[in-house]
Amino acid sequence: MKVSRNELTASLKKAFEGLGFSVGDYQDAAAMVIWSQMHGFNGLKQLQHALPYLNNCLCLHAELIRNGHYQALLNGQDSSILLSGSQTVRLACALARQYGSGFVQLDNCRNRRFIIQRLVSAAQSGCALAAYWEQGSTGFKVTIQPYDKQPEYAQYSLPKETVNQSLMIFSGTDLAMVEQQFSKQVSLHSDPQINSSEAMLDSYNNSLEQGIEIDETLWHELDNLVARVLVESTESSRAGAGD
Repeated sequence: MKVSRNELTASLKKAFEGLGFSVGDYQDAAAMVIWSQMHGFNGLKQLQHALPYLNNCLCLHAELIRNGHYQALLNGQDSSILLSGSQTVRLACALARQYGSGFVQLDNCRNRRFIIQRLVSAAQSGCALAAYWEQGSTGFKVTIQPYDKQPEYAQYSLPKETVNQSLMIFSGTDLAMVEQQFSKQVSLHSDPQINSSEAMLDSYNNSLEQGIEIDETLWHELDNLVARVLVESTESSRAGAGD
């Protein structure tokens, strides 16, 4: 089935609220999923895989472990980037504004591909950013220039598989500075497979014009989460009816 961006956004916001996300969190989480889906990164499939976990976990933000000079370390507490992504990117940009560059490492975090939308959003305030994470035998790198709307997304083959659940965010005033930081921390020895910005834009425009394809099973799962919010709202209204 197909739905419009507005329909899906409204459903996702309520569904994340049903999962226990607070106002700012469910708005950001919905934006991350929508962006990922519309730009060709299968955001809805990612969400469908993540829902069983999200349905049974605590809504925890990342814990600040260390913050010194231009670097910071966060513990994601085995939660989702949908909860800690905004916090992580904001901290990286704050360090860049204060020190000229910033580096934030977020450990113990799930669903890291959703971070791309947060990078795009932060770039609109003039911050250059790069993100890097590893999954299995693949390394993923995302970079974006200040004020750009489309990032560059690259995948690299790794010499061995990893179970690392970390995410690195590099920030600065220009991308050359960020790339310099990146090369000091990460060594990549294979040629990348790159998703072009043109392909992302084409996917976005097609989703906008044709609607967004969503699996009916997932749509019903979202409806069930939305119902939690509606039931709570009704019960709350009844409780206050005699006040």
